[in-house]
Amino acid sequence: MSSVRRIGRVLDVVGLLVFLAGGGLVVRAWMGFQSVPAFEPTGADGPWAAMQLADGFHRTQRLGVALMVVGVAVFVLAWWMGRRGGPTPAAGSSGSSGPS
Repeated sequence: MSSVRRIGRVLDVVGLLVFLAGGGLVVRAWMGFQSVPAFEPTGADGPWAAMQLADGFHRTQRLGVALMVVGVAVFVLAWWMGRRGGPTPAAGSSGSSGPS
């Protein structure tokens, strides 16, 4: 088993954070959609207030899905960089190959 380069680990963490942020937005939008049928508009809201509320949650959901797709793309980039890279330095080596 080969060791993972630092850039691969950093990209994995970034991809995970972006993916989780997108998942959080999708969950928030889903919870918001549950409140739309019970929405009671006031006089100042106007006749399309429930539709505007639903549209806002729809935009949040689309943003969340886009972030999840970007997260998966970052995972694939980390995998690709790990596959194309040559041998990684052994653990504990200084990385220099010249004489001291």
